[in-house]
Amino acid sequence: MSVSDDSSITMLRTLSTYFCCNSISSMDADTFIVSTFYHERPVRTIDIQGNVGDIQHKLLHDQTYDPFQSACTYISSTNTLVFSDRDQDTVYLCDVTSGEGHVIKTDRIVIPKGVCAGPAGTVFVFSRGTDTLVQLSQDGEILMTHDVGMDWPYAVCLNKDGTRLVVSNWTNKQNMIKLFHVSR
Repeated sequence: MSVSDDSSITMLRTLSTYFCCNSISSMDADTFIVSTFYHERPVRTIDIQGNVGDIQHKLLHDQTYDPFQSACTYISSTNTLVFSDRDQDTVYLCDVTSGEGHVIKTDRIVIPKGVCAGPAGTVFVFSRGTDTLVQLSQDGEILMTHDVGMDWPYAVCLNKDGTRLVVSNWTNKQNMIKLFHVSR
């Protein structure tokens, strides 16, 4: 897909997959990283030609997830895969180059949902169980916990220049999207 300056969208290609995806993020110019569901590999790569690959990391186990049980993002500046496991209340930070990683399990992250790359190699993780957005360092240290003023936070995205954070929720009561300014 291509998005022009006037926001028109042009279809470039359709890629068929044999797995379903919970989340997708860009790994590089030609490759995407996805979290899967109903598939024995929780994280896969797919390039723009349709070639599927694996992410091998000691913290990632072959496990089949149901929809909405996991999410992932990739931080290209640190070669880090971020993977959330809702049922284990755990976030994994996996350096795909060195093989090192961090397991984050804390009472401040309960039922982790959406994840996204933040500024300077940090990570934003939604904690649905506490209705907060948690910011982690690239080493897994909790930097801040943000009350975003919504029930059941679900998805989070940072714009390209790192100045705006968009968050959404998933509830039958009051669906909303909020836009925040990120100070440096």
